[in-house]
Amino acid sequence: MAKIITFANVKGGTGKSTLCVNLAAALGSFGYTLSVIDADQQNCAFDWINASNDQNLKKVDLYQHSEIQDLKKLTTDFVLVDTQGSLTREMADYLAVSSLIVTPCKVSRDDIVGQGWVEIFLKQMGINAALIPLLTVLNGVNKRSSILFHIIAQLKKDGILTAQTTISQRVCFAETNVNRVSVIGYNKIATLEINSLTEEILSLLSKE
Repeated sequence: MAKIITFANVKGGTGKSTLCVNLAAALGSFGYTLSVIDADQQNCAFDWINASNDQNLKKVDLYQHSEIQDLKKLTTDFVLVDTQGSLTREMADYLAVSSLIVTPCKVSRDDIVGQGWVEIFLKQMGINAALIPLLTVLNGVNKRSSILFHIIAQLKKDGILTAQTTISQRVCFAETNVNRVSVIGYNKIATLEINSLTEEILSLLSKE
């Protein structure tokens, strides 16, 4: 069965769709087959990929949540799920069957609190979080900012699994959204960061 990666944070604007689309492109460039399911009413990831001429994104099997009846029928290597920025029944259903949950967070208290609500949501559903890794990805960061190092230290102190790869705040992420392409091959540093995060995720999933 496919590995299911769900992008979730109950706060909107954390970069779930952007990371979902760009990780899909990276996995495609690595030679994996993949499906993307957009479970967000705004359809950001669906519209982005559906209108794209990016060769890596054109390889993606694309679905809206309403089109999915049985995840087990998806035969790709990976299924990436973009969820809404709120606690929904759809989010709960995807969290429950995930191989990995990715929670993007900007360096802000609200984003970190939103990440915490995903953990609480899992516990309320009776899901053993130890069986489903929850990876926090610091996204849209200034790597020279002292607050970034403070947040990373605090997350680790709190026992929160945090990606070693942080994603910089770069104009190219907004540009590629407008142009309906990924950053892979569009911007050198952004490509390196997304590929590094993808490799980190693949390593994490290989330990299951």
